[in-house]
Amino acid sequence: MDIGEKIKPLEVGEREFDVNELFKNIRNLVKVWSWGAHAWRTLESKGLRFAVQGHHHKGHVYIILAWDDTFTIYYTTRQGKILDKQTDIYIDVLIDTIDKKVEYVSEYKNN
Repeated sequence: MDIGEKIKPLEVGEREFDVNELFKNIRNLVKVWSWGAHAWRTLESKGLRFAVQGHHHKGHVYIILAWDDTFTIYYTTRQGKILDKQTDIYIDVLIDTIDKKVEYVSEYKNN
């Protein structure tokens, strides 16, 4: 699915994974709460969706696991229209990648 299309999350998931484990790990990170993350939903072991109220993005974030153990991240409106898409994201940079699209402002960083 591409930017401008309406997301169909159960069609984009390339393989199943333990979405609940990902959910537990992500929601315990302080950075995630700065996004105003809420309305968490697992998508039949295909992905994770949640709403955000960030500085840069207000809408939904979808995290989908690809066949090669990387993630695809979709940033959508609340109605599901895809605004942006990032592919080939590894787990070790997943949160920082989302943070840059949703909330990160360099001026907030303490020196």
